[in-house]
Amino acid sequence: MFTGQQSSVRFFRTGQRISQQAGGFGRWLFIAPGLILILFGVAILLWPELLAYMVAGLFIAIGFSITGWGWRLSQRRRNTSARWQTIDEY
Repeated sequence: MFTGQQSSVRFFRTGQRISQQAGGFGRWLFIAPGLILILFGVAILLWPELLAYMVAGLFIAIGFSITGWGWRLSQRRRNTSARWQTIDEY
């Protein structure tokens, strides 16, 4: 359907380049994520409560990540304002 589009041609060429550079390992860079997602899907079908744990873990990880970014931003802003104050004093 979209095989003649510029983006699909670009993606196909990129995939070929990765496969050629990495040898046999290159194709696993595309196959492994698909297999992992299939296994997660089967595991969730077998143990539905696993989905709740995965979503909760995802929320916790995202929460820590956003909190860390906010902390870094405040530290950088504090450091930047301290530098500008010392420049203004000269």
